[in-house]
Amino acid sequence: MTIVREMREEDTDAVRAVEAIAFGAWWKQSKGESAELPQRTRTIVQANREKDPGGCFVAEEDRRMVGFIFSRTWGSVGWFGTFSVLPEYQGRGIGKQLIAASVDYMRRASQPGRVIGLETMPDSPYNLGLYLRSGFQARFLTFLLGKTLERSVAGNVDLPHWSAADDETQKCWLADLRRAAGQIQPGLDYSKEIISTARHNLGETLVLADGATVLGSSTVWLESVREGADDESATVQVLTLHPAHTNSETFHALLGASEALVRGRGKQKLAVPVNASHTWALDQLLRWDYRIKRALVRMVLQGTDEGPSVNGHVNCSRWAG
Repeated sequence: MTIVREMREEDTDAVRAVEAIAFGAWWKQSKGESAELPQRTRTIVQANREKDPGGCFVAEEDRRMVGFIFSRTWGSVGWFGTFSVLPEYQGRGIGKQLIAASVDYMRRASQPGRVIGLETMPDSPYNLGLYLRSGFQARFLTFLLGKTLERSVAGNVDLPHWSAADDETQKCWLADLRRAAGQIQPGLDYSKEIISTARHNLGETLVLADGATVLGSSTVWLESVREGADDESATVQVLTLHPAHTNSETFHALLGASEALVRGRGKQKLAVPVNASHTWALDQLLRWDYRIKRALVRMVLQGTDEGPSVNGHVNCSRWAG
């Protein structure tokens, strides 16, 4: 009998082990590796759980963890991932139970009109079929773009750092950034990504402002997700701009400051996620010598959005853990 329960802090190491085994075969095939997939760091697993502790679940059989799922809510957007079931337990309905628990949480904890979705590998027929049968519909691809940074670039702006701001300033920034994100999508809120990044010392958030007007922000992870992973790389977790202030100059200022931050920490590569629905932002990144490294399929629970659409927003993020 399978038991699905809320994930606890003491489940951290078991979650890391299940995830590495479940994704190991894909990793070896796609990367051409013979070694085992390194486990995610304890910090990453704990940080992801803390963002929505009531929406993270594990599946057990005979007191052995055989699967898990993380949920994430960003105000009017909710999604699940990372999500794994041990290979020998797949095809027995455990994944459907975990998805149902996550979706139920996002609906119970929701504000009206929340979009519920996920992102998955497009070359995984099993996963695609599972999500389609669970009521999700395919949308656009999310691209993970990367760039090898030059050692120094003149003219980049050194933007205010979250870690250097006092509590009152941080509070004002969060309020302004919630209003800015709400112009991209009503109710969208990335606050927990900024707070969690600072709390767990995973990176830094940069804020772009014009006087008292906050235009946008970039949260950059400088720590590796997996044990012993590439130490030369950093990743933009979320980069957004207020639509009324979106143009090449503001986007380039925010991205350039992110690149300068990464170089200043001794790293040489930066990855930036962007969904293909944000056509202008994707075009700008390609113009600025970013190249596509990976792609994920974004899928949305039927009836929680209005269907595929495109826009010129800068909203660089992933719906995947």
